[in-house]
This record gives sequence, structure tokens and C-alpha cells, in this order.
Amino acid sequence: MAADYETCLEELHKLAKWYASRVAQRNEATTRLHLIDRLLLECLGWTRDDVSAEDRQEGEYTDYTCSTARRVLIIEAKREGEYFELPAGKQRPQYKINGLRRDYPALKKALDQVMAYCQHRGVPYGAVSNGSQIIAVIAARNDGIAPQHGTALVFPSFDAMLVRFPELWKALSKPAMQDEKLGAILTGSRAPHLPPKLSASLSVYPGYKDRNVFQTDLQIVTEIVMEGITRSPELEALFLKDCYCSSGALSQHSLISKRILAARYAALFDPGGAVPALVAAHKGRFVTGEVLAKAYSRRPILIIGDVGVGKTTFTRHLITVEAPDVFKNIIALYLDLGSQATMISDGLKNWVLSELSRQLLEEHAVDVHEAPFVRGVYHRELERFKRGIYGDLRATDKTQYDAEERRYLTSLLENTDEHLRRSLEHLQKERRKQVVIFLDNIDQRSYDTQEAAFLIAQEMASHWSATVFLALRPETVSPTRRGGVLSAYHPKAFTIPPPRTEHVIERRVRFARKLTSGDIVVDSLGGRAVESFGKLDTMLDVFLYSLAKNPELIECIDNIAAGNMRRALDLVRGYFGSGHVDTQKIVERRDKDQRYIIRLHDFLRAVIYGDAAYYDPGASCVTNLFDVASEDPKEHFLVPLIVAMLHSNATGACQDTGFVEAKRVYEEMQGLQFLPRQIDWALTRSRDKALIEQTGRAELAREEERPYSYRVTTLGAYHVARLATLVTYVDAVIVDTPLFDDATRAQIRDVRSLADRLDRCDIFRKYLDEAWAPLSKQRTVFDWHRVSEALVDDIAHVRSLIGEATHADGAQDGGTSFEDALGEADSPD
Repeated sequence: MAADYETCLEELHKLAKWYASRVAQRNEATTRLHLIDRLLLECLGWTRDDVSAEDRQEGEYTDYTCSTARRVLIIEAKREGEYFELPAGKQRPQYKINGLRRDYPALKKALDQVMAYCQHRGVPYGAVSNGSQIIAVIAARNDGIAPQHGTALVFPSFDAMLVRFPELWKALSKPAMQDEKLGAILTGSRAPHLPPKLSASLSVYPGYKDRNVFQTDLQIVTEIVMEGITRSPELEALFLKDCYCSSGALSQHSLISKRILAARYAALFDPGGAVPALVAAHKGRFVTGEVLAKAYSRRPILIIGDVGVGKTTFTRHLITVEAPDVFKNIIALYLDLGSQATMISDGLKNWVLSELSRQLLEEHAVDVHEAPFVRGVYHRELERFKRGIYGDLRATDKTQYDAEERRYLTSLLENTDEHLRRSLEHLQKERRKQVVIFLDNIDQRSYDTQEAAFLIAQEMASHWSATVFLALRPETVSPTRRGGVLSAYHPKAFTIPPPRTEHVIERRVRFARKLTSGDIVVDSLGGRAVESFGKLDTMLDVFLYSLAKNPELIECIDNIAAGNMRRALDLVRGYFGSGHVDTQKIVERRDKDQRYIIRLHDFLRAVIYGDAAYYDPGASCVTNLFDVASEDPKEHFLVPLIVAMLHSNATGACQDTGFVEAKRVYEEMQGLQFLPRQIDWALTRSRDKALIEQTGRAELAREEERPYSYRVTTLGAYHVARLATLVTYVDAVIVDTPLFDDATRAQIRDVRSLADRLDRCDIFRKYLDEAWAPLSKQRTVFDWHRVSEALVDDIAHVRSLIGEATHADGAQDGGTSFEDALGEADSPD
């Protein structure tokens, strides 16, 4: 364990005293053993596990390489006799590196050597030390400044180290290196100067994509048919019967392996932590006597599933369709803590108690405040009351006795929590029915609310006569959340794997067609909506036909949704009525009996842009792979490199789950001369954009809390393997990418016609070709040249479609918009 500040300062005093009493000429090996080892391990808080000696790369060996979760510091050791003396009266903390190189030839050689080591290995900081002196520099930079033109932090003696120990600790200790404090000391925390994005020059960005009347009507009726009506109580049973899809079937269109899909919830828990017994919730298993007879040692039973996998649908289908005979003998109370609980004003527990009472009354005809029922609940207490101090009043003053009895019952009713518990206990004994409580959609609320809900569920399962089911996200259950209420909990948990995306979409669209065709009649719909049903019915028919004929569509939806059925359906709904899709032409063609296939380019525009006129990185579910955070053109490829590395299941990956250790990620990316802070940014960005996921899904924090490993998601794999090769995607993200080349930036303008936008894509592609040059000779899983060639082919393909459309219409394409041209040329069967 690393030593603290005070202990290290005390050890530095000891080392300085020992050095002063043993003046000797030490060779390099002895200098390292006697002085530098002790300075690092005893005085600066590093441990032996953090420091490696004689690290080899491409035939070069470093004296010391210091690592936190990644390599951060290389130290070049010199023998004690190689000493430099600063000019009298000019000693100061920092010196220009070029000045030190000019004045001290031996030091110049050592500084150049350590800076070269750092640059080749992607290590940001370097130092030269002879034991009693140490000089630290930023050795690898990506801010446009050459390392030798920077500044060095100099400690010319042990006395200087002692006098300036706070500065020494802040610069070179392990805690300081974890946070890269040395860079802030030597540069003053200079912010990167990035070239402006094209979006910065747009007068209205991201703008709003206007819809015509046709598109607006279609959007409205789509929301009604595919979302609003499906929630109505009168259609619930029919909807669940027609649309429910069993969980657990692995996707046939995912770009990641089935082995990883099968291990969806594996490795979410830290090694050695409390892990619940995970059992997939399959049909027939969930409502067995084993589950409903007892609540597993009086604890809530967890239903674990990612957002949108169908936990709510599973629960409602279970109650309404799958096991209605079982639930005839059960008082099932379903609490939606997502949408319903937005009305909570006086605390979650009070809302839960109030909602339970409401459902008992409205759905089970049980009024927990009705006088006969209350007397039945407290029969034993009332019998004791008769024998109490007011018992004699029954014979002498019945009115007074009744008043005292009512006051007594009122006091019992004031304890709402206990009264409801007693009421459920009474129901079980008198009606011979088991009480089952479902707490659902809590994962839509904050983590603190989720923990509060778990405590309520735990209390009800432990002390109430009820079986309690609680639906949670996997990360809520993970004991990575140190100190959380679940951190030492060992429940039995049912997992809800996502169903097959294509099955869910097909069933939902077919159900929607029953509504638009009139097979299912809903009297409450207004006239205008019914008039628009015909348009939507045609679009639904086209979409079903396209799913069958164009596998690229379902591959896109499946991989972008990544198991989130809610998102998958949102993608489909977003296509109907999108301002980026000429739905009127589609309907007109279909009405003329022309079969129509929705092409991937057509569908992707609705997915990428949503309601915006331009690509909006904050709102789109699609990520700009080529964005950067530092002044390093090759960083355009850092996110794709990381995602592709994880996708390849590279060396070090867990063969069961697809996770790759964080250390391996840093080693490979630093080997490509990316600096740790660049990799930190890329990993955080990739995680936040759901391109990758990490063990425990905890937030990046200090080194000791960093995630153990990462794995690719289907969304990340789809970005690298498919989207990066498509002109539709590249055309969108151009506006959000800083360009370091002035000439290219002058050519990248806001253009509207498809021909101009294709030209712009090709300019952008050539710019990225140049940015890839420093990486072109490296051995990497992600190969931009291959992606670039595929993009060339796609640009040529779209150009050919323009030609076909232009020839068919007898018109010129110069002013044709991207949406009109591709919608016209790329869609008919």
C-alpha cells in the first residue's frame, strides 16, 4: 500500500541524512539501488507493483517505468557523478528545457533519450535523476508544442527536495501522477486549442427539420397507434397476447458474438463481491409453487434486466396472459414507480402505501378503511379492548363505550404502514389468497430512489405477508456501488434477457396494422386520426415488406438498439413521419401497386438526425467517431481503434464474457503513441455513448476504483463495422468534426445538393487518409484504409443512383437535396 504524505516526507529526511553521511562515487546500478529506488518507493508513494525496470520495446530498455492504471512516467537513471550545478543566484523551480540542453551536454543526452522513450511509448512524463537531483518534463505532447521547447521542473539537491517537498509531491508522487498534476504545473493547465467545427459557423444549429402536412399527420397517428392506444386498459390483454415475445432468444443480426450475448449479465460484479444467483426467467418457471409459495428467506425477489429489455411487458404478460389461472388465486398488486410515481410529493413510501390501498379498493374490491373490514383486521385487539378498562361501559354506558372503541380503532388506523400490513395479513387468512406485490420501472428513477425502493421492498418481504418482486437494472444490483444497500445482499434474481428484435418489431407493426385496417376498432379515436390511418397502413405494409426483403434494416435496428426494445421501437416510430423521409412519395408509389423497399440510407437519415436539421451529437443515438479533445490529428481514430480492439476480442479478453482488461487497452493505445489523458477521454466518451461497457458499469474515478475491464457493445461494433463506411453517416458527422488542415477546412462548407455533399464527403475522406498516415504502418485491428475504400465505393454507389434518378426524371441533379435524391433513387423494388 502506498505511503501517505507525512510518512514520505519523514522518509525523505532520512534518505537525505543517509546520503550526506555516505558521500561516494556510485555507478548507475548502485545509484539506482541506494537512491532512486528509495526516492520512488519510500518518499514518493510508489509501490514495487507500480514500477518496472528495464522495460523493453523495439529493442530499447527504460530504467524505470511508473504506472497507475497506465504508464505515466519514465525515469532515466544516471550515475551519481553525472552532476550539474545551476548558476549562482539563478536557482528557480522551472527552467527552459532547451536552456538545460544547451548548458549541460550530458544532461542533453539524457533528456533527449527519455523524451524519445516517452514519445515512442505514449508516456506523457519523463524524468532524469542521479539520485540526489531530479529533472521532470512533459516528454510527449499533443498540443502543438515540441517537447524540447517546454519547461522542466528542477530539484537540484536533496535540500531543494525537502524545502520544496509539497511541490515535489504534487508533481511526481503516485497520487499526483494519477491525476497528471505535473502537466498543470508546467503548462498552467493550458486548454487545448482546437480548430472550429463547421457547426460553429451555422447560423441555426442544430436547427429543426420542418415537416409538411402529410408528414405531420403521419407522425401524430403513428404515436397514437404504436404507443398511445397500446397503453389503454381495454386493449391490454389483446396487445400483450399479440405482441409479447419470449425473452432469451439470441439475436441473429448482432455484430458481436453469441457467446458475448449469452453472457449479457456476466462480469457485472466485482471479483469477490456479493453476487446474486442469476436465473433466466423463462415461461413456466416464474410462477411455480417454489417461487410464489415463499419469498426466499423473506427477501424480495429481483427481476434484473437492462433498460428497455421488457421487464414491464414480462410482468404484465405474466399476470394477464401467461398465468391467469394462477393469479385468480392471488391478489396481485402492480406498482409502476416510473410514470405513476412522478406524482410523488410526500415521499416514496407514502406513495407506495397509498397506491396499494387504491388498487386493493379499485381492482380487488377491498376497502381497507371499511368498518366491517377494519373490525375483522383488529378482531383480536377489540376482544382485548372488551376486557380492558372500558369493558364495564358496555353494560353501563354503551354510547361512551362505542366512542372509546372508535378512538382506539382510529389510533390503530393512524399507523398507515402497520394497518396496511395487517390488512394484507387478514386477507391471506380469511380469503386464502396470497398477496404478490410487483414494484416496477424503478430503474427509470435516480439511484437514491432505487435504493429507497429496495429498502421498502425488503421491509415488505421481511415483515408483511406478501411475496415482493422488484425490477432493477443490473448496475443497481452490482456491489460496485460501495456502501449501497445491495452491497452485501445475496438474493435470488431472475434475469430478463431481451427478445429477438425482429420478432418484437414485426409483432408490434402487425398489431398496429390491425388498428389501421379496422380489424381492431377503437371508438375513442377522433375523425382526423382515422382519416390518416390509411396513410399509416400503407407505410406499415411497406415497412413489413422491407424487413423481409432488406436484412440491412433489421441489422441496423438490432445493433443500434443493443437489446433495448424501447429504443428499437422508437427508431421505427421515428422513421414514420420523419422530416428527412419523403413518406408521401412512398405512399403514392405503394398505392399504385409498386412494391417499395426502404433502403438503409433512407432509414438511417431518420435515425441519425431525428427532428434536427443537422447532426446533433447531444441528441442523436449515433456517435461521431471522429471527434477529438486534443490537438492531435491522429486522435480522429482513437475511439474507433479502442472499439475495434474490443470487438476483436483481443489478447487478454475473458473468453466467457468478452471483457478486456483496462491495462491491456492502455498498453495497446499507448503503444500507438496516444497519451493516457487521450485514452481516458476516449474511454469515457465511448462508455457514455454506449459504444462500450465496463465491468460493474461504475463511473471512472481514481485508479483504485477504475473499472477492471471493458467490452464492446453492438452499438459500438455497428459504428466501426458499418456506419463509418456509409456516406449517410459521414455526411452527417462532418459538421461536428474539428479539421486541423486549413486548406481542408476552407473546402468543407454547408452545402445542400446531394452532388455537393458527396464531393464534401470525399474531401473529408481524403483529409482522414492524411490524418491516418502516422498510424498506417502500425499493426491495428481498425484499418482506416479499408474503411476509406468502402466509403469510396458507397460514394460511387450513390452517384450511380443519382444518375439513374436523373435519367428517369429527365432532370439535372445539381439542386437535388440529399433526402429527395436518395428517397427517389434508392428505394423502389
